[in-house]
Formats: sequence, structure tokens, C-alpha cells
Amino acid sequence: MKTEFTRSYREDMKEMKRKDSVGASLDEYSLMMPAHVRTGQVMGLVDVAAELGALTDLARLADELGDDIDTLLPILDTAEMLGLVEVKKGIVSLTLLGSRFHKASRYKIQMIREQLLRLEPFKTAFDLAAPSQAFSSAEVARDLSNRGVSWHHEPELNEAAVQGLLVHWAIYAGLFAYNGKTGKFQKPEDQQ
Repeated sequence: MKTEFTRSYREDMKEMKRKDSVGASLDEYSLMMPAHVRTGQVMGLVDVAAELGALTDLARLADELGDDIDTLLPILDTAEMLGLVEVKKGIVSLTLLGSRFHKASRYKIQMIREQLLRLEPFKTAFDLAAPSQAFSSAEVARDLSNRGVSWHHEPELNEAAVQGLLVHWAIYAGLFAYNGKTGKFQKPEDQQ
């Protein structure tokens, strides 16, 4: 039985996609990363979960992080989408990748680069990025919005959410380089 506290963002997104898609399987869609979760929050969650032991309940994890459940859930869902933790019946455990991530001293985000490419907006941005051609967050947001994927109903706020995710995650993970003067992203030369 699902409770309000164990229903995840990912499950909500799958249900929304299921309702919006006629005849399309869920495997055809990428998951949407929560817009306001940052790398440091996920790193902190993984570190605290590792320190607390193999199995930790949500309430204890929230208490240790100093967050309420509502603040913790998007962070937890992001970590789960990235394959770092698993949540079952309100119990959080690290995955093998999560354990390696916790033990790594450097390049943690680069470890989950491939995981990011399964999530939106990174998947679409990577697909839009032609070799040696820059693109904007507006282009990514527009493409996603045309497919019914958005973080906010107002186009300007939706674009800001996409921009924030690309800046805070994709640049840090080395998926894209960013030119602050032009506001454009581009694949690094080693990925072209």
C-alpha cells in the first residue's frame, strides 16, 4: 500500500505520461528530473544514507539531513532516478552505484553522467546538440514542450527551469560547455 510519503515523483510522472500517451509505452519516455534539486543535495543525501547504514527509513533520513519530508522527497527521487538509492516501503538503501559514488573522492558527478542522459532535459539537449553547434535552453524547453514535457505552464518559467538544470547538472557532469555571454550550450570537443 502506497502512502503519501512513499509515492515518488517518478511514479507521478509515469502516471501523467500514461494518461497523456495513447498507445505509447512508458519506455518511450524519459523521466523528468525535479527542477530545483541540486548536485550538493544529492551528494549530501547519499553521504548521510551511507553513514546511517544499509537500510534507513525516510523519517530518520529527513531528521539527519535537517529537512522535512516534503523537502526530502524530490532530492530522494532525483537520487533514485540517478540510480544511487533505492526506496521500498519508506526504506532507503544505497545501490551499488550509490556505494561507489559515496566512496569516490573525486569526480562524483561524472560517475553518473550516463544516468543523466536518461533524464530530461539532458536527453533532449544531448540529442539537439549537433557537433560544433551551440544551442540554448529555450530551444530545449521548446522541443520538450512541443512533446508535452514541461516543468512549468508558463514558458518563461519553464525555460528557466531547463536552464537551471542544464547549468547545475550538465555542465558539472561535463555533458556540455556553457558560454555565459551568448547563453548557449555546446558539447565539449571530446564528445563531438
